[in-house]
Amino acid sequence: MKFDSRQSELKNKIKEWWDDPTKDYDGFIGHGVNSEIEKELWRNEISRLLRHKQNPKILDIGTGTGFLALLLAVMGSEITAADWSMTMMQKAIEKAKHAQIPIQFAVQDAENLTFPDASFDAVVSRHVLWTLANPSKAVSEWVRVIKPGGFVITDIPRIGYNSGKHHYGDEIGEELPLGNGAEPEEIVTTFKEAGLSDVNIKIMENQGEQHRKTILIYGEKR
Repeated sequence: MKFDSRQSELKNKIKEWWDDPTKDYDGFIGHGVNSEIEKELWRNEISRLLRHKQNPKILDIGTGTGFLALLLAVMGSEITAADWSMTMMQKAIEKAKHAQIPIQFAVQDAENLTFPDASFDAVVSRHVLWTLANPSKAVSEWVRVIKPGGFVITDIPRIGYNSGKHHYGDEIGEELPLGNGAEPEEIVTTFKEAGLSDVNIKIMENQGEQHRKTILIYGEKR
């Protein structure tokens, strides 16, 4: 009970951080929201993985300001974009409305989704795993809501990167399981324990002038 209570406390503090309207997520270059190279890397890899699925139904969990949701909707996917911060997601809603891109938006906790089992062809997330108080529970939920043959596709926080401390400060950052990143093998184990097969790691990298490197992990539900 004490552990669950502390997790709830952590989650509330994290949510407060993301709900702060003064946070300019898109304006920080490290987030890569405005990088055409970053968009191309994600577009190419997701297109490859979902090439056999016609107009796939995709859940973008932790959509934030809508990087993946907008990208994938333009590619012809049926997108549900979810986040627990309405402040962050409102920016995505405004972008979608301005561009006249059809996206369903929903307020959701990544660790406790309200969607029925087998609702989606894929769950995607970007810059989300490291923010979670219980990433293993979240991955299990993501697996639950995808159909057999569906994919979970997400990036991995690099070890030693300390995203937790950089965003939330030492106290919260130190308590997040992936606040200081993770070895890829650790996330592979989490994916397999959640019920995914053919779990793979892919380094998405562009050596051009705007160098971007992202470690991607994905697995299929049998």
